[in-house]
Amino acid sequence: MNKLTLMICPHDTAKKPDRWFRFIQYLNNQLDVNIHLEVSLDFQDFHQHLDQADIVYANPADSIRLREQGFSAVVRPSNLYDEVVYIANQDIANPTLDSLHGETLATVKSMLPSKVALQSLKEKGIAPAQLLDKSSWLGVINSVSKNEAPFGIVYKDTYQELSANTKAMVNAFAESDEKVIFHGIQISPNAMTHKGELERVLLEMNTTPAGKDVLQELNIEGWCKTTSEEISTAKEIMMAA
Repeated sequence: MNKLTLMICPHDTAKKPDRWFRFIQYLNNQLDVNIHLEVSLDFQDFHQHLDQADIVYANPADSIRLREQGFSAVVRPSNLYDEVVYIANQDIANPTLDSLHGETLATVKSMLPSKVALQSLKEKGIAPAQLLDKSSWLGVINSVSKNEAPFGIVYKDTYQELSANTKAMVNAFAESDEKVIFHGIQISPNAMTHKGELERVLLEMNTTPAGKDVLQELNIEGWCKTTSEEISTAKEIMMAA
């Protein structure tokens, strides 16, 4: 196999896709095999073509699904985790996490960051009375701004990319810091002979000037191996109700 196709979670290529092309260029300068970046228009396009990928930089839920299909975890960013922002309607004075107890909470129930947040609240003894399931994170923002639900949970990366006007629609009053789920690089069974070389190049990336420059653009401090314990924890969270 003289060429490998790499796909990247669409959320990560939605803004500044050029930085990922520089990432591919770096890999091609370091590896004996050529890497081709296949950019997805959206998640529907991404999921439709995943079976054609040799390497995938995937979100936590897709990572679990890929491993069930025979993919193997390679590395993950050492400093980046999937966290959430807790939001409240602007009319609520001084909200705290305790304010969520017994209240209606808007979120995207199927998404792994929501499951992590709800598990964390449960461990703190905080039990929302009702979950209002929305189809998107922006739907959660709109729901809370219109007071359909007084509180909401939003994926942190999505919230950070919102415009100032959209952020002003709600009050972001807390962030999670669970550090249990993350994006990571997965490699397909067909490309497994290249796993060792790919892992070595990525783990050493922050030791070279060129590699550091590319990582800085991606806001990644460096890559580290994904442990079996981390994989098990993420899968347990995904399977939770």
